[in-house]
Amino acid sequence: MYSKGKTKSPDKRKNILESAIRIFSEKGFDGASMDKIAEEAKVSKITIYKHFQNKETLFMAMVAEYLNENQNMKPITYSNEQSLETQLSAFIQAELFRVVDSRQRGLSKLLTSVYLYNPDLVKDTMQQHPFFKDFTTWLNEARSDGKLDYTSEFLTAQIFYGLIQGCLTWNALFTDGASLVQSDLIIKEIIATFLARYGTGNM
Repeated sequence: MYSKGKTKSPDKRKNILESAIRIFSEKGFDGASMDKIAEEAKVSKITIYKHFQNKETLFMAMVAEYLNENQNMKPITYSNEQSLETQLSAFIQAELFRVVDSRQRGLSKLLTSVYLYNPDLVKDTMQQHPFFKDFTTWLNEARSDGKLDYTSEFLTAQIFYGLIQGCLTWNALFTDGASLVQSDLIIKEIIATFLARYGTGNM
């Protein structure tokens, strides 16, 4: 018999989240159920509902966990002591963590499949975790320093991440990272292309 418990425990919440990640990754969003997650976590379903209101809430908590792990990898502040190439490369490496790390790659595949069939979840995710937040902050600071020139920071961020996804992460996601053999060359080309369009030459 599983212990129901009387209080919310951070460790128990983390255990539920990790179990949910495994079940969602294996069964997909529609195939996952609170019963299966409870069985995987070795807790009662009542315990899960003490932490998460429903399956959607649990899924969004899992998304937050995924995004926070990636967020912690990214440089937060612009540095005028480092080259733009070095700083842009750091953002790319942080993005590649999604497909290099096997756990993150599984989550990326899951989120991609869910978002394709549930656009409302995409909207919820964007509202709770704005895309490109750190990078747009970096862009504004680089522009203030006279290193970049652009009109819309969000569009500029979309272009940058579009290059990363189109040239690197999408292929890596569905080849289990095998396509990253020549990633160093591709990263250099992405950065050169981006700076050719938005760089001021004042490096």
